[in-house]
Amino acid sequence: MKLCVIGGGTAGAWACAYLEKKFPNYEITAYESNDIPIIGVGESTLPQVITFLNECGLPEEEWVKESNATRKLGNVKQLWRKDQTLPELDFTFWYNDDLRFQNWMPRFLANETTPQTINDELWEESTRATAIHLDANGAARFAKSRTKNVKYIKETLTELPPGYDLYIDCTGFARAFTPDKTLVVPEGHLVDSAWVCPLELDDDADEAHTYSIARDYGWQWRITLQNRIGTGYVYSSKYISDEDAKKQFESYIGDSKRYNNIEPKNLKWNAGYLKNPWTDNVVSIGLSAGFVDPLESNSLYMSIFGVELLAKCLERGLGAKHYNKLANKIWKDNCDYIRMHYSLSDRDDTQFWLDTKRTQTTDKELVWKKYQVTKGYKTTIFIDALYATLAVYFGQTEHYKPKTI
Repeated sequence: MKLCVIGGGTAGAWACAYLEKKFPNYEITAYESNDIPIIGVGESTLPQVITFLNECGLPEEEWVKESNATRKLGNVKQLWRKDQTLPELDFTFWYNDDLRFQNWMPRFLANETTPQTINDELWEESTRATAIHLDANGAARFAKSRTKNVKYIKETLTELPPGYDLYIDCTGFARAFTPDKTLVVPEGHLVDSAWVCPLELDDDADEAHTYSIARDYGWQWRITLQNRIGTGYVYSSKYISDEDAKKQFESYIGDSKRYNNIEPKNLKWNAGYLKNPWTDNVVSIGLSAGFVDPLESNSLYMSIFGVELLAKCLERGLGAKHYNKLANKIWKDNCDYIRMHYSLSDRDDTQFWLDTKRTQTTDKELVWKKYQVTKGYKTTIFIDALYATLAVYFGQTEHYKPKTI
């Protein structure tokens, strides 16, 4: 089979590395434009990304160095509650082995413990995982350098080059070669913009955690790499102008020194995911397939999910129908979990936060339904433990029932 990968960002580079490893007899050609910049703001990941890179045959000690990576233990949530004096909570990657959460929950319901103890009691050496913070551009460059048989061509394409059996569109938000651009627009997702800027390392740098800080019209991330801090303000342009959002963002980062004197950059997107990411002989992967909100480090995971799913379909002789059905299911799970951060919050200090409550009634029940039916598998995007932690953090316990599976 002859594959053509279009796009030189993280999704394209990782697709080449993974597919070359899985299918050594395939002919893979990758096109990258010199004229189109790479977005490359992916920094925080989920544990599955480490497994993926290892499966690509990339030596961990080497890609950690080349991407200035740091080990991530969890995601600290700050200011997501109305009472902003409440303690933050670190969402860690503990696994609900033997349904251990159900031994902890009765004490929480009896007010004998607090959400902050969930990690001390449930995050044990044998039931934990770690993730990674990395420079997405560095990770992409390293993956390209380690592919042996991929043919790389520097060219800005205006049409699909002939002679290939399957094309993989990794052109990002442009979706330059995606035949069917029909988006599924999930309910309750209001953010559509971000100001991003790298900062110099400072005394507050915490390599081990992603910080997700709720703000007036969205949220801010803060991620520490070996050589810099990545930060950005994700917001809804419906409630605040880009100019005012930039002023807010600059107030959040204060006097922090810009890394390499780089000034804030503005990103825009239409929240949604492709209804049919595999159409005809083109498969859209990465940002081409969809983007809703960078919350919970989901973007790079959705990229590797798209690549892994494609590989499984090719191995088993399955086509677009199967691929699209499963891709839509995972995208919906992703969107549900992200939306619940906003809808289950009791913040009501701006119209943005008031409007996020439109799905709160159903989400109060849905979060526990997700806990009930979601496995604790390390390959699942959001495991049952994360749904449980989310509900506990927001004090949503009325629909809790012990797990029966």
